Amino acid sequence: MRLLQGRNLNEHDVPGAPPAVVINETMRRKYLPDQNPVGKRILIQQIIPGKTQFGPEVAWEVVGVVADERATELDNKRDQPAVYVTNEQSPAYFGGIAVRASLNPELLQGALRDAVYQINKDQPLTDLKTLDRMKSESMTNDRLGSILLSIFAAIALALSAIGIYGVVSYSVAQRTNEIGIRAALGATRGNLLALAMRGGTWMMLVGLVIGFAGSLVFARALSSQLYNLGAWDAPTLVSVAGLLAIVTMLACYIPARRAARVDPTVAFRYE
Repeated sequence: MRLLQGRNLNEHDVPGAPPAVVINETMRRKYLPDQNPVGKRILIQQIIPGKTQFGPEVAWEVVGVVADERATELDNKRDQPAVYVTNEQSPAYFGGIAVRASLNPELLQGALRDAVYQINKDQPLTDLKTLDRMKSESMTNDRLGSILLSIFAAIALALSAIGIYGVVSYSVAQRTNEIGIRAALGATRGNLLALAMRGGTWMMLVGLVIGFAGSLVFARALSSQLYNLGAWDAPTLVSVAGLLAIVTMLACYIPARRAARVDPTVAFRYE
């Protein structure tokens, strides 16, 4: 943990010594703003292992400030004020040891158990996990939610594409009679295609503007489901808009190309 002010906890913070506490930056900003926290005292009720009630208040002296850290779920964006004390001054039943290794940590489990056994034969060593595994397990619920959200989003996108193609192609096909008349009056095939594409393009632009405005409204509601990704994700918005634009262009081009090839006399009889 990166020290910002004061000192870290050390081997001198033991029972009988003045109670020492290190706070994080959020704790300082929320409860001790615009003042030097080092040397201040915080009253915290004593935690008694094995009992549900708290003991008397203890005046802990702030000896240092560390940078904020993440100790909660990845989607938890609330302020997390925190205090840190030594296990000697505030004992707990369970503790954790972090071991850095230059080889595969999975191969060290036996050696770690032997090392603890040599110090204390009655001390069990449980729940040995690598940091990567701990991170992966902590994101299980978020990963499941992301997968489900992605599936529903893909289904919604497919339905949108199918609906756009059906509506636009139908509207262009309805103009077969008009296209035949224009062809009989001398309009070229390029002019007819441009005419059909122009109408579909306007529909596409209006739809994209409305959709973009709607995405801005609902983006904040979905931001809690996103990790390391902003609510206004430009690549996603551009890719989705591009896909729908391509679908709209194809929906205009295919029936317009077919109608432009129809003989004018046949188009006159088209219903």
